[in-house]
Amino acid sequence: MINYSIIIPHKNTPELLRKCLDSIPRRDDIQIIVVDDNSDAGKVDFGHFPGTGEPHTEVYLTKEGRGAGYARNVGLEHATGRWVVFLDSDDFFHECVSELMDRCVDKDADVIFFKADSINFIDGTDGHRGDEYTERVDIAIKNKNYQSVLMYSCPWGKIFSFKFLKKHGIKFNEVRYGNDVVFMAKVAFYSEKYDAVDLTAYCISVTNGSLTRTKNSESCLIRLQQDLEGAGYYKKKFKLSETDKFWYFETWKNLYLCDGFLACKYLIIICEIIGIKAFTKNYCRFLKRRIKSSLRK
Repeated sequence: MINYSIIIPHKNTPELLRKCLDSIPRRDDIQIIVVDDNSDAGKVDFGHFPGTGEPHTEVYLTKEGRGAGYARNVGLEHATGRWVVFLDSDDFFHECVSELMDRCVDKDADVIFFKADSINFIDGTDGHRGDEYTERVDIAIKNKNYQSVLMYSCPWGKIFSFKFLKKHGIKFNEVRYGNDVVFMAKVAFYSEKYDAVDLTAYCISVTNGSLTRTKNSESCLIRLQQDLEGAGYYKKKFKLSETDKFWYFETWKNLYLCDGFLACKYLIIICEIIGIKAFTKNYCRFLKRRIKSSLRK
C-alpha cells in the first residue's frame, strides 16, 4: 500500500532537485512523483535526469511550460497514496520526516500541519521564510485554533488526505504566480478535520531568483487576483483578522507601487474584502513609512 505520494514540480534546477530527492526516505509506502515543467535543455541533462530509474520514483517530462500549478496537477493525476505531500524541488526534508510520516499515517484528518525552517543558499544563514508559518502551527498545536495556519497559502508544511482533495475536486490554479493561493483557500473552506505535529521536517530554500521574490506589474497583478479569489472562500468560513487584512493590503500595495493606475481598478474590491477602515489604516501606515524614508534621503 502506498501511504504517501510526494509531488515535486521542477524547472531548471537539477542540482537542487538531486538534493531534494536525497532527503526523501526510501520506503515501500512512499511514491515520489517528479514533474518537470519544460526545463531548458541547456540547463538540464535529460539523459541523466534526477530520479529517472530510481526505486519508487516516477518522472514526468511535460512540454507545456504552464508553471508549478500545472506540474502539481499532473502529479495529482498520477498519485496513488492515502496522503499527498508537496515538496518544492529547491527545498528538502529534514531527517525527522520519516518519524512524521509514521506518526501521521493513521490520523483522521483532512489536512495535517507540521513545521518548517529555512536556509539561504547564498551564504548558508537562516532564511527566516519558515518563521511565520511555524508560529501559526504553534498556535494550532497550543490552542487548537487552525484558522491562522489554514490561511497561510503555501502547499508545503502540510499533509493532505488524497480522498479529501478528490472529493472536493481541489486542484491548483495554473497561473505563473500564486498558484497555491486558491488551492489552500479551498482546503480551508472544505476541510473539517485538522491536526498538527510539533516536528520541523521541511526546509525552505531562499535564493535571489525565486519566483516568490519577483515583483513586477504582471506578478503583482496575478498575485492580487489570486488573493481576491481566495478571500472569497475564506470569508465564507472565517472572520478576517487584522493580520489577514494587512497581508491583503500588502498584495494590493505591491501592485500599486508597480502600476498605480492598474491598482486603482481593484481599489473597490480590496476595500470590500478587508473593509474601508482597515484599508485606510494600512494606507496611512504605508504613507508614513514613505514619508520617513523620503526624509532620510
